Amino acid sequence: MGKEYPFSEGTLGGKLAAGTGLSVYCLTCRRRAMLDVAALARRLGPDQPCLHWDLLKIIYCHECRAAGRNDRNLQFTNHAMTPEQRKR
Repeated sequence: MGKEYPFSEGTLGGKLAAGTGLSVYCLTCRRRAMLDVAALARRLGPDQPCLHWDLLKIIYCHECRAAGRNDRNLQFTNHAMTPEQRKR
């Protein structure tokens, strides 16, 4: 993805093309995890929307679910990735 305007990362494929990352934070148990955007795109398809409400439908906190707590109390954060991180 170059310098197209307007810049949009509304799908997992768009995030992959832009080379950005995504993390999730559980507001209930305070656990953090970096999501593997490439693996999500392979599993769900590159056209899968990746906005907050779209991700809440498919991602949950495993620890909270096992403990019987609210497992969808999540916060997602977009991350700019360095060229070194993109190569991994």
